Amino acid sequence: MSSINVEHGDRVERKKKVTFTRQPVQKIKEPKLKPPSALERALGRPNKPKDHYFTAGVKINESNKRNIHAEALPFSYPKDLEEFSYRLMSKTWRVNRIKKENECKYNERQSQRTRQTLDLLNRLYVEDPEVKSMKTIVEVDPQFFTLIEGRPVPKKFNRWDYIDDVRNVLRTKIAIGYREDDIMLIDENFNTEKKVIAEITREFQKYVNTFEEFLFNDHSASMALLKESERIESKVAERYEVLQKLSKEFGSMKSIVYNLEEKWRNCKMYQKFLYLVSPMDWRKQYDFYLVSESSNDSLLKSLKSDDSVFGRFKLSPVGDVQSLSNLIEQFNEDVRMQKEPQLYFTEPNQLLKVFAFIELQNLNTLLHSEELAVPLEQVKEAMKFIEESFNSQVAWLHEIVDKLEQEIKWEEDRAKYLEELALELINGDFKELISNDEAINLYVFVEDVYESRIGLNDSNLTVKDMMRVIETGYRKYLLQLDRLPDELVYKAEMACYREEEKTMFLAEDAARKVIQVERLMKHLTRLLEPPRYRTTRSLKWRSPPVEVKEKPPPPPKPLTEEEMDHLELFSDFCFHTDDPSEFGIRLHKNDTN
Repeated sequence: MSSINVEHGDRVERKKKVTFTRQPVQKIKEPKLKPPSALERALGRPNKPKDHYFTAGVKINESNKRNIHAEALPFSYPKDLEEFSYRLMSKTWRVNRIKKENECKYNERQSQRTRQTLDLLNRLYVEDPEVKSMKTIVEVDPQFFTLIEGRPVPKKFNRWDYIDDVRNVLRTKIAIGYREDDIMLIDENFNTEKKVIAEITREFQKYVNTFEEFLFNDHSASMALLKESERIESKVAERYEVLQKLSKEFGSMKSIVYNLEEKWRNCKMYQKFLYLVSPMDWRKQYDFYLVSESSNDSLLKSLKSDDSVFGRFKLSPVGDVQSLSNLIEQFNEDVRMQKEPQLYFTEPNQLLKVFAFIELQNLNTLLHSEELAVPLEQVKEAMKFIEESFNSQVAWLHEIVDKLEQEIKWEEDRAKYLEELALELINGDFKELISNDEAINLYVFVEDVYESRIGLNDSNLTVKDMMRVIETGYRKYLLQLDRLPDELVYKAEMACYREEEKTMFLAEDAARKVIQVERLMKHLTRLLEPPRYRTTRSLKWRSPPVEVKEKPPPPPKPLTEEEMDHLELFSDFCFHTDDPSEFGIRLHKNDTN
């Protein structure tokens, strides 16, 4: 028996000492609970107080719980038309689930038993009932907390915590060592980069000095070329003044020659006119152009016609001016060909008589033309009518031809489009639908099912017709299955599965045996072949011939000052992209440029 002495505070009267005694408590043996029966598991025990659900206090609430009532029932059986697709999708889902589980680590994979308990708390979550009011009784001695105040809370030594602390300390020291190594490496790289930067700075200063020297030499050469260009420019100015004087003299002489040419042209035109109105007897003796008809000179023949003569001496068109050399050559040619001209008319009255005679002839001609005016108008009207009718017929024919051409073109385009469309359909969708592996496999499967369940395909039915017949037959079978008991259907289904597995096993065994037979036939064929005798000498292993290295071409010689000046001043040479050998400069001794 133990006792606890409690001392009261100053506020409590110290009349007598209170002693609390602790009596030993006898352990009561708990009775063994009877396990609940199946009925009690389903309906529960009556008059049993309600316990808390085991999902309480696991951070599961209305937002992350799993509502199985809103999901599809896993035990629902699909309809007849959806059974095939459901089985295919079930296999696909199972393969995907297995693939996803195989990607996990070995200690994270789930078995059939643990897979059912993954989201058990989410599926079985029940909200705790809300307690509106609760009555409690607290009986605590007011001096209890003063007795235990300041006492340390002992903690039991845990070896695993100590090992974890030591491991964390060592890991931290290793990380600190790695960081110090990185710092030393960064410092070393920084010093190396400083040395490289100093070397680059020295090279840069050397390049700057070289560039300044190049600029000085280039400036001096440019100033020398500038002085030479100024001297040449002064010479060019002097020559230009001389050219201006000569051009002025040439312009004055040219204007004089053009005036003489115009006068000469007028005189020749007058001469030709007087020759034409002179009598024919006199013209045969003195007319130069008429006499030249019997000559064999080609140039005189070109001058004998009125058109050539008048065209030779008429004014030039606007914007077309003959050159000075052509005018002088024409003067010399006319003077050399023609003799001293003579005139038939000696007085102006003779010309008046000739003009009167010409006027009389013109009057007679006008009278004659007036008489022919009416027939000429009739002929013109007839020609106009014929021309209009001809034009209308031609336009009508053109319109018909255009329409026929458009129709032919439309028909050709239509035929080409239909041909392309037919080829596209035949080689595209039609070919894909007819000769695709899936379509062929589907046809083979459907025909196999039809011949195995319905009958032989003697009438060459299409896939659609066979599928309809199969669908009708399967519906009949399903209706018959609905009338049979479930146990019999289950036994028949399992028998079918066993038959399919047996068939697949036999097929795999047959395929394996076929492969073995083919391999055996291959070995037998190889063994029964006659031996091969070598009829030629065996080749000896020879080392490859030594490659003769070609001598590298010699480096090009530097350009001289004369060559540099030639390339810079008298050619379009670029020192950065062009080759000097293309501009006639020999860079090697063997060059023939």
